[in-house]
Amino acid sequence: MTERLAAPIGILDEHPEWSARLIAELQHRRLPFEKIDHSSHAFDPRDRAHRYSVIVNRTSPSSHRRGHGSVLFYTEALLAYWEARGVPVINPVAAFRFEKSKALQAGLFERVGVRYPRTTVVNHRDQVLKASGELRFPILVKPNVGGSGALIERFDSRADLEARVTELDFGPDGTALVQEYVESADGAIVRVEVMDDRYLYAIRIVRAATDFNLCPADICQLPAAPASAELGACPAEVKPGLSVTRYDPPAEVIEQVRALARGAAIDIGGIEYLVGSADGRVYFYDVNATSNFVANAPAVLGFDPVPVFADYIVRRASGESR
Repeated sequence: MTERLAAPIGILDEHPEWSARLIAELQHRRLPFEKIDHSSHAFDPRDRAHRYSVIVNRTSPSSHRRGHGSVLFYTEALLAYWEARGVPVINPVAAFRFEKSKALQAGLFERVGVRYPRTTVVNHRDQVLKASGELRFPILVKPNVGGSGALIERFDSRADLEARVTELDFGPDGTALVQEYVESADGAIVRVEVMDDRYLYAIRIVRAATDFNLCPADICQLPAAPASAELGACPAEVKPGLSVTRYDPPAEVIEQVRALARGAAIDIGGIEYLVGSADGRVYFYDVNATSNFVANAPAVLGFDPVPVFADYIVRRASGESR
């Protein structure tokens, strides 16, 4: 299959592996593309050339965990520059702002009217103990800028929190969430993938309660995996004690997911929720504007979502509106 595009597809991604499957699909279709590593990059605001037919924004907040912390702040200006030039951007600057801010995500949950763990947003360690007085233990302290569960800490009592509070790491922007911990039924979470305001698929992930790394492309990796084996290269069942299966959420949940994606301006991404073991209710907790899709997708899902993603990219590159 060969499509004709006026200019290359720009894939904005500083990670060495995450776009490999998408790039392979574009190469198979003989589509022009450029992988843009914005960990070392520059742009001139006066440059009005249309160098790309579409930008596929795959920037992850976990970039700061790979020594690319400047990407977190540079990306907003870069995406805004392309958008001002009229270049279509898949997951635009508005979506990226939600991607990298759990505080904005909590506000989105509140506006859309979905249930989420009770949360207080803080910007100083002195506020953590104060906030915890209004919450039920166990609690989590989460950096506002996330990335594969990095730096999330659980505290089972106020005494545990008091012993650690001065050492908490709030992450790159000095902001954190103090949040009630909701135990999930069967230790499971559900990630629902959407594309172009449509339900694509959902997976149910069963993992250890202490494991906050829920990226479906890399949860299959063993903790000691070498750097060369990171993310998206292994079947989901490799990691002992972990189960990833296709799942069909209730229709009401799918509509809530779609509403959240629209509210966050997400073209393609995944929304995560869990079912509380104590009350059986759905709690949303994460919004992701970067989708790597589940590892070994054909075996887990029965189909490969990457060609579907490529079809959508071509439609946007060809001038279809969002």
